Amino acid sequence: MDPAERVDALETDALSAALVDGFFRLCQGEFDYRLPRTMLRDRDDTTAFFFNAVAEELERVLRTSRQREDRLARIVAHLSDALVRVAAGDFTVEVSRDYGGDAADVLAFLVNNTITELGAYVAATERRAEEDRLRLEQLVRQRTSELKQSEDNFRTLLTTAPVPMLLIGLDDDRVRFCNERAADLFETTVDEIVGRRAPQLSDAAARGRFRETLERDRRIDAAGVKIRTRRGSSFYSLLNASTLVSGGETLVMLTLTDVTEQKRIEDQLRALATIDTLTGALTRRHFFDLAELEWARSTRHRHPLCVALIDVDYFKSVNDTFGHSTGDEALRVVGEAVRGELRRHDLLGRYGGDELALLFPETGLEGARQVTDRIRRAVAEIQLRHDGTPVRMTISAGLVARRIDESLTMACQRADKALYEAKSAGRDRVIGVA
Repeated sequence: MDPAERVDALETDALSAALVDGFFRLCQGEFDYRLPRTMLRDRDDTTAFFFNAVAEELERVLRTSRQREDRLARIVAHLSDALVRVAAGDFTVEVSRDYGGDAADVLAFLVNNTITELGAYVAATERRAEEDRLRLEQLVRQRTSELKQSEDNFRTLLTTAPVPMLLIGLDDDRVRFCNERAADLFETTVDEIVGRRAPQLSDAAARGRFRETLERDRRIDAAGVKIRTRRGSSFYSLLNASTLVSGGETLVMLTLTDVTEQKRIEDQLRALATIDTLTGALTRRHFFDLAELEWARSTRHRHPLCVALIDVDYFKSVNDTFGHSTGDEALRVVGEAVRGELRRHDLLGRYGGDELALLFPETGLEGARQVTDRIRRAVAEIQLRHDGTPVRMTISAGLVARRIDESLTMACQRADKALYEAKSAGRDRVIGVA
């Protein structure tokens, strides 16, 4: 080999080594790495130019992906916080929007509109209830003064009252009077309820507080209570009570406003804030809130506890091949299959994307492994089809047992590492680590 050929060979080897090193750095995540250029537009410089172009495009794609993930995380956090606050009765909250015009931004817009409409509905309901109460109290005072405590006329007044009303003996809790609106609310008739013990609040502790407040203050204003009917069902009501004397006996006048529908809406909002609607699992935030309580209890009593992370194998290919609607259905049936294998006290949360988190209180590694493996088999047996084509799904799971003085976050990190090992080992398997 003459000297010129030897120089060309050395240069080729150097270029190959630089390219190999550059691609190795890219594979390791160093997307800002660039090959030096001579700007001579020869073969080496052209190779460096194309390598740098590939690296810049990879860096741009990664940066754009991370920006989208960060934006989605912010929107989800805003939505979760808003729904929690609305469930607590705060209708002034508004979800921040970035006006991106995509599905997440439209969802934020719809949630804001729903919160506004619900706030207006609740305010109108409370205003009408207060107006009815004020009108009724004014009417009672006026009629009581005019009729000079005439019992017959007083009963006529109560019978025609626009809201459900009862008169109950303070000492024996027996109903002295009940109008038809109240009888309908309690799913009974006036004749059946008068003379008997009054319907009870569902909560025994609330009954005790009710009597203590009434004996101390002689009245109760707009107390939210749950009351059982004669048929055994229950309804939620705003209760107002005040004492009066009739015929030498102390009576309690009760007025009720049925708010069962409002309570149902509040419960739905609370569920939206704590339950992932697609998988039926707990939201990530609510899962970790409950998991931290179990973790502290396990630490305090030194009970065993295990954590598992579950990931749907090749889930991206399901979305790419069959579409996101089938992907959503796949997550839904996987969540259903997982819940079907859990015990009553186990916790299931959506960890993120197609990844689920499990917490097994008072359970050793072998017991948790058995449950997790049952889940794996149940998912593998799911019969999901898209236009007649079977969509086969499997899961991989990483399972760890709680270590002394280990935090929940650290256990999740170990479970994530075990999950990675399960995927590296061929997927569709459970790897447990003590």
